[in-house]
Amino acid sequence: MKLALTLGAALLASSAAVAMEGIDLDIDGDGFATKAEITQLLGVVSRSDFNQLDGNNDGRLSGKELASPGVREVIGRYESSMSIVHGVSDVDLNGDRFLTRDELKAQYDGFNEQDFRDLDLNNDQRIDAREFYNPASQAIVTRYEMAPTMDLTIQQVDMDGDYFVSYEELKDAFPSVSQADFNQIDLNNDNRVHSVEFYNSQAQIIFDRTKG
Repeated sequence: MKLALTLGAALLASSAAVAMEGIDLDIDGDGFATKAEITQLLGVVSRSDFNQLDGNNDGRLSGKELASPGVREVIGRYESSMSIVHGVSDVDLNGDRFLTRDELKAQYDGFNEQDFRDLDLNNDQRIDAREFYNPASQAIVTRYEMAPTMDLTIQQVDMDGDYFVSYEELKDAFPSVSQADFNQIDLNNDNRVHSVEFYNSQAQIIFDRTKG
């Protein structure tokens, strides 16, 4: 199983190299990254990794700590389990921490007006980090990034609308899929499949093999 997970992680890395800066971990823009914010993007981060960055031991990472050289190193350790492909910094061309239609279209070939409206939850004509990292938004942009030609989307497989896929939901869509297949797709071992895992190349191989 360890070999399968390692292979899956390698294939994910080859499918989409994660681009994220330390500042991207501050989802709500208050100048700090909490453990909850970091977990949302990176998955479960070890205590030692978090403590390595939390220089003043206050349980959150300040702007100065987020800008430290060690942050990118820690992010790199979790690339195979991350729930996103791009941080805001990688898409935000003018550095204002908001994403416009043009910036999103420049990053995601085929991105359209309906997609923008779906991402813009507060209808202010720009996308902030909370909107961009929302699982529903990532379900849209990750497909453009990783599997633009895939016929079946994560939204079609996700029956309960949480933008994650359980084993039962996956088996409904792919009748021959096994628990071992699911475990191989679930790279971060959280017992659910997020968009990056769903669209990565290893998952596509399994889907092709197990579809009805």
